Order: sequence, then structure tokens, then C-alpha cells
Amino acid sequence: MEPWLAALIILGAAALSAAGMLIVRRRAPSGTFFKDPIPGGAVYTVAGTAYMVILAFVFFIAFESYGGAKADAEEEATATLAMFHAVGPFGPTARAELKRQMICYAREVISDGWPAMREGRGSPVVDARVSAMEEAAEQVPVNDAKQAAAFEHWFSLNEERRQGRQGRIGEAEGLVPPVIWLILIIGAVVVIASVALFADREEAAATQAAMAAAIAIIVVSGLVLVRFLDKPYEDKSGSIKPTAMERTLAHMETANQEPGQAVIRCADLAG
Repeated sequence: MEPWLAALIILGAAALSAAGMLIVRRRAPSGTFFKDPIPGGAVYTVAGTAYMVILAFVFFIAFESYGGAKADAEEEATATLAMFHAVGPFGPTARAELKRQMICYAREVISDGWPAMREGRGSPVVDARVSAMEEAAEQVPVNDAKQAAAFEHWFSLNEERRQGRQGRIGEAEGLVPPVIWLILIIGAVVVIASVALFADREEAAATQAAMAAAIAIIVVSGLVLVRFLDKPYEDKSGSIKPTAMERTLAHMETANQEPGQAVIRCADLAG
């Protein structure tokens, strides 16, 4: 979510809450709607605290999911770069083919895999590249112990890359289900609207409006923050972007440049 949109939502909720308080205040009796505001205040404190505990719990889970998504993306990029360098002991033909496959994999993760994740799905283009890459690795001739060790190491790194990618895709769907959002939104409406029960026409209008606006800002800010963390791959400010894989791709392409070598082109394998 863009910062300006988040600010607009929060300030809009605050303005509506303040306006609602002022409207209710005109019809409120002297000394709030409660004959004794102390029990009412205690009930509101319990309800508000319970809601904020629920919101904090959901925020913690969403924050963990956001951090996990970022760590998975870093793990995938790191393993991809390590796989690129692990092919050194192989023969020239096999080494060149695997390096080409790794570079194409990084390109397609950036160009197709990331946009697909924003829609909560995987990328058939990247899936096809993974299959081609692993098939090419299985055809590598192993002639000595050094190449055998490199072969085992490459597949070990490939498993790390696979786990990083699967974790990254798994976080794309969002962690907070619709029923939880429904509970959070209903709770927010109850907490904010209940402030109107403390309207008192004998109190200063600015004070009561500020009270309602402050509650709305706190509650809505929490909801906006959970929404941001629950969608880690949106193409918005602060979202997780393929920065780690872009660094890996740049390093691989630089390391693969040799005099007279043709530019690597990646065929579309998904069709």
C-alpha cells in the first residue's frame, strides 16, 4: 500500500469519527449517555484492550510472515548464485550450459515469477526453467571424484533454492483469512463507534472530537499495517521486491562475460 493511500485512509477514518462524535454530541444528555460513566468506562476499557490484543496477535503473525517471505527470497538468490559458481569443476560444455540455465532462471524469476506472485500464483515459465535446469544437470558427465563432489554439492544447493522458492511462493497468498479480516473490521467499528456513548454536550467540542479521532487513528493504523504485511509482494512502496535476485543476476552475468562469447538468450519453455 502506498504511503499516501494509507495516510488518506487513516485521516479519513479520523475525520469521520470526529464528525460522528460532534453529531452525537448535539443530542447527547449532560454527562454522557451513562448515569454512571465509571462502569461504562470499565467495560469499554476491557473491550478495547481485548480488541487490541487480538489485533496485536494478528500483527505479530503477519510480521513473521513478511520476514519469512523476505528471508526465503534471500535464500533462493543466495543458493542460485552458489549453484552458478559450483559448476566450476565440470567440463566446458556442461559448465556453460548450466551457467546459461542459471542466468535464465534468475531472469525469469524477476520478469515472470514476481508478477505471478503478486496475483498469488506460481509461474509456469519458471517451473519449466527449473525442469530444464535439472535435466541438464542430470546429463552432466562425472569423470572423477572432484566432479562427483561438485555434482552432489550442486544438487544440495538446488534443494536450498527449491525450499527458498517454495517458501516465497507460499507467502504470496496472504496469511490472514477473510474471516479474520471480518472479525477485525467488526471489532474496529465497535471500538470506534462506542466512543460516541461518552459524548457529553457540556464538554468542549474540540476535546471530544479529538478523543474520537485519536481512537480511530490507533485502530485503523493497526488494520492498515496488518494489510501491508499480509501482502508482501505487491508492487508498492515498502513491498518485497526481487532485489536479491537482481544482485545475483548482475553478478552471474558479469562473471560469465568472456571475450567473443555470445549473449545468452533464454528460450520460452512454458509453451
